[in-house]
Amino acid sequence: MVIMASSEVYRIGPITYDSSTRTLTHDNGQTEYFTPRVNDVFLLLLEHQGTCVEKEFLLSQCWGEAIVSEQALTNVISKLRKVLAKHALEAITIITVSKSGYLLDVKLDDSFVVLEDNKPAKQQKSQTIEPSLLSDDVITKVHESDVNQSVKLNFLSRKSVLYILIILISMMSFLLNYMNNIINTTPYFIDTKNYQNQIDIGSNKVYFNNADSYGVDKELFIKDIKKGISSVCNSNIYAQFYYNTRIANNSAIVVFIMSPNDRTFNFRMSKYKYNDFSKKLNSYLASKNISC
Repeated sequence: MVIMASSEVYRIGPITYDSSTRTLTHDNGQTEYFTPRVNDVFLLLLEHQGTCVEKEFLLSQCWGEAIVSEQALTNVISKLRKVLAKHALEAITIITVSKSGYLLDVKLDDSFVVLEDNKPAKQQKSQTIEPSLLSDDVITKVHESDVNQSVKLNFLSRKSVLYILIILISMMSFLLNYMNNIINTTPYFIDTKNYQNQIDIGSNKVYFNNADSYGVDKELFIKDIKKGISSVCNSNIYAQFYYNTRIANNSAIVVFIMSPNDRTFNFRMSKYKYNDFSKKLNSYLASKNISC
């Protein structure tokens, strides 16, 4: 609680603040002078000591119609805190209320009494501060227990951030390992377990599924693909028949070719036709400049 010696003089622990001269005096004789803005913010916090003063209220009351950023208020609070830490750390503290504003906490020693005209000063209700008096910096006080609580909250906040970072790093590590496993997993279309037939054509290994199930003669298909890959050597070739759902009773084919120099090629026919398949496959491979 703040004791007022007069309408302009405040007694706060070991310090006396005269708002008329904007002078803060310590019992040891040290003196500080506040700028008008610092004075206005300090007085507003004193008026509402023990309760949170919203940042918007401080800005509107202390800066009026002037357009300033929240950083201006932050700078004033910083100045006030330095002065209070220097002269009255045990008696007054400014607490930051997260995402809200500031709270002036005062811890007074009853031995501090203010006299005016040799009469004991009476404790009055909080002083009303006109908006015209409001100005720049802010000061607050906190009980030791509140300071400890603030430190604990700050520690817990940092600890929470650390836990969140650990969780995020773990999740990223898991995701990277998962993606790496997927990338390194053999795609289904070059997994030989998905093909019922395997033959060697020249230096090439050819894999294809059950052609008979799709109305294609297996022996004729072997002759057909042999002509179609005449320009290919030392490659793995995977051919899959499937039903083209857009054309009734029609078998389509897709051919995936992996050459020894790590080049890959993907050929597709929406309607498989004997001989026509080998001609188009040959033409496709020629356009890719494949030669043995």
